[in-house]
Amino acid sequence: KILAREYGDNAKVVGIADGTGCAEDPNGLAWDELLRLVNDNLPIDQFNPSKLGEGGAVHTVDTEEGVKARNSMHNRVQADAFIPAGGRPNTINIHNYKHFLNPDGSPSAPLIVEGANLFVTDEARQLLFEEAGVVIVKDSSANKCGVITSSYEICAAMMLSEEEFFDNKDQIVSEVLNKLHNYAQLEAELLFREFETYGGSLPQLSKVVSDAVNAATDSLSVALESFSAEDKEKLLPLFRFHLPQTMADMSFDKVHERVPAQYISNAIASCLASKMVYKEGTKFVNTLPKEKLASVALRYVEAEHQIAILKSALEGTEMPEKEKESILKLLEAGGARTALGVF
Repeated sequence: KILAREYGDNAKVVGIADGTGCAEDPNGLAWDELLRLVNDNLPIDQFNPSKLGEGGAVHTVDTEEGVKARNSMHNRVQADAFIPAGGRPNTINIHNYKHFLNPDGSPSAPLIVEGANLFVTDEARQLLFEEAGVVIVKDSSANKCGVITSSYEICAAMMLSEEEFFDNKDQIVSEVLNKLHNYAQLEAELLFREFETYGGSLPQLSKVVSDAVNAATDSLSVALESFSAEDKEKLLPLFRFHLPQTMADMSFDKVHERVPAQYISNAIASCLASKMVYKEGTKFVNTLPKEKLASVALRYVEAEHQIAILKSALEGTEMPEKEKESILKLLEAGGARTALGVF
């Protein structure tokens, strides 16, 4: 549904499988029929065969051949991207990963985005990359928006009454979706930026990113315990900015009354760690001594504030737009880090 809304005819779904069977069409399954199934909460075996193009088929699991077709669809169907969004763990493993390859050694899909946890084993990921150049966005990166959504549900339960939430549900959901788009973009940009710069494989880099964020979060959480109330208050806007704007506008003035202090500290640590990793990269954070991470993080926040003031002042000056735009981009890209003098 989201794919149809965001991309329309620019995207084609050439195959879908679920517990009842699979439908496939090399020219793309009809969007109107797919949306009918979604809106009516119907499984894929209810796909109308008359909506199929040449070479299309619907296979159901009430026959042995149908089971085989469903279980092998991800290997057979040729696509630009394969998105496992369910299924058994370790479906693609070291023993069968070659089934994902065509007779000439090319993959049935050059990109796998793991919407489902553990669909591909670590060994199979690495071999598909080494032998066929398959680009794989690991589950820990592809699924982060689900974890973030859960955190928003918890925050809504703590910060809003049931009536406040349902009165503003549509606006809050819209803002959450925009946040998720932005976070997904940050994850993808960091992954591919570090992949192009340092090499390796994307699954390995996904782990590097997660480890960097988790390590920085843990260090900051410990350090925040010794922060003064004044210093913690300086970092509170990080938590506010993370929240959907409507939720924050309605209740953030009562955050200390409604949200446990430890939760606030953990949220600040996570937000600050993520900001530094996604903006500056994993190498920057990983090379900082753990005992200095908290002090550098505080200075980083202050430097970002100063850069924002400089950008605002620059935007009001008279100078050629091209030069102004270039300076603003430089300030945005590396201004805070340069101000720290940490390279």
